Amino acid sequence: MLEMMIVIVVSITIAAMAITQIQPTLASARADSAARQMMDQLRQAREYAVTNRRYVQITFPVVTVSGQKEYEIQTTLKNSLTAGAGADVVMQAVPIQPPLTFYVNPAAPDTPDAFGKVNAIDFGGIAGGPPAGMLFQSDGEMVAAATYLPINGTVFIGIAAEPQLSRAVTVLGTTGRVRGWKYPSGTWTQF
Repeated sequence: MLEMMIVIVVSITIAAMAITQIQPTLASARADSAARQMMDQLRQAREYAVTNRRYVQITFPVVTVSGQKEYEIQTTLKNSLTAGAGADVVMQAVPIQPPLTFYVNPAAPDTPDAFGKVNAIDFGGIAGGPPAGMLFQSDGEMVAAATYLPINGTVFIGIAAEPQLSRAVTVLGTTGRVRGWKYPSGTWTQF
């Protein structure tokens, strides 16, 4: 009986050590998953715009659900580019996995694409993007809705207390190319 109790105590101790060691890996996997989810939403919006020859607007709203802030990426089908002329349709509103938020790691440099890191959502040097929004158009470009000129941008996500979980998604306006970056150990690496 004593030997069995010793084996159980040793097993519980080893399991506790394993759980403690795997926590950072799980947190990193969640951050990667959130960045990939954002990349997928951007790519789907671009593909929809190209395939259906339509404008698709991208926004990054912060909404309150049950008293909690929820960070999301929203894609909207633009039925008309004239205000009030046609009802726009929200195609998807996908929340970012908590506890990740739109966050710029102040210790990290800009991504290698160098589209700016002044704000967590930085398109054309404007916090949150241009006031009229960003659109994917039928040729795949991401443009500013007010000028229809290509616009580059970066969306940063992470957790303030855990800088190794910093992630970024960049969009090259002229082609609509979407890239994912992570900052686990002092340099941005693409994934």
